[in-house]
Amino acid sequence: MYASELPDAVVRFMAFVFGATWGSFFNVCIYRWPRHMSVVSPPSHCPACGAPIQAWRNVPIFGYLFLRGRAACCGAKMTPRYMVVELLGALLCVGIAERFIVHAPPGVELVPVALTALAYFMFAGGLLVATFIDLEWLVIPDEVSLPGAALGLLVAGNGMGMVTAEDAALGAAMGFLFVQLVFVWAYERITSRRGMGEGDPKLLLMIGAFLGWKGVLFSVVAGSMQGLLAAAVSFVAGSSLLPAPPHDPLDGWEREDLLAYLKDLFGRHPELRQSEEGLLRLDLGLGAPLADDSTVAHEPPLPSQPTSDDAASHGDDGASHGDDGASHGDDSASAADAVVPTPAATEANATEPVSLAEPDPERAMIPFGPFLALGALEFFFFGERLIDAYFGLFD
Repeated sequence: MYASELPDAVVRFMAFVFGATWGSFFNVCIYRWPRHMSVVSPPSHCPACGAPIQAWRNVPIFGYLFLRGRAACCGAKMTPRYMVVELLGALLCVGIAERFIVHAPPGVELVPVALTALAYFMFAGGLLVATFIDLEWLVIPDEVSLPGAALGLLVAGNGMGMVTAEDAALGAAMGFLFVQLVFVWAYERITSRRGMGEGDPKLLLMIGAFLGWKGVLFSVVAGSMQGLLAAAVSFVAGSSLLPAPPHDPLDGWEREDLLAYLKDLFGRHPELRQSEEGLLRLDLGLGAPLADDSTVAHEPPLPSQPTSDDAASHGDDGASHGDDGASHGDDSASAADAVVPTPAATEANATEPVSLAEPDPERAMIPFGPFLALGALEFFFFGERLIDAYFGLFD
């Protein structure tokens, strides 16, 4: 079957549904990967009341609208970010299908171009995941960049990509080594602080594997210009590009009350002692371990502690309005209130609670990953026209 035989409207509709569905999975990755949690289990459930999420509520985009931004089981508020990710996934998939399938030349087989479109959608999805994780955590997980780079080189090696295998290899190497040598290692040697994080060169490794060396250069230049513009606007407006750091969940708690709360928590959730997926060690500096090898997950903010409505999530599969970020209830978890790893308490401070919300100087930094991702998508969809328009200014 030839790609041109499919009606354009059918291709766009299928791409929209496919992209929105994968957008739900992207939400899982955005929430779980930075917390070192599995994207497979546990299944979706409401964090505020623990109720399982019915399949018919897992409709991407529309589920959020039908529920009016509230969990159906208990009314916990949900952040619209999850709907936004699903919508962006749908639109990116439609744009990629438009390029590779709708506008495929006559006589081109459907299966090869569909596989190419799928590979580039995974690339765009990786950029989307990296953007939202970097905005919140100032990190870009290797789970995004390294498999994405391998996929890009595989696609180019089979002659299915936008660039040749040599261009893909050169772009990947240049993207990683140039940024790593100049903006990470050399900059740190000269200024004693990082110019970029370790995740940015790996993200450019993936960008170069899919878009070649031209895509790398465009992403760096366009990303830098747009990043500076965003920083200037943020400075003038007196706001930050990053969300506010989490409050200290231990603030105002007495030792005995905290121990009683954790004891009750382990009693209600014995699986927390055994599960190895997504659990973070909790050292509260209380002078003695709570139990042998005790662990705690991204459980609720401690009762009566302040929570942020914006932390409430849509669902642990991104479309289920469940466990990935809601922060209203005994079983909630959120980016703002999740328990984070802390250094083991020393003998000197063993009797003092450890603060989990000490000021982080990196919060003042600008995450560069989102602007690299934006530049890469601009090059993918409009690169040649943008370059021609730029150089046309000097003719």
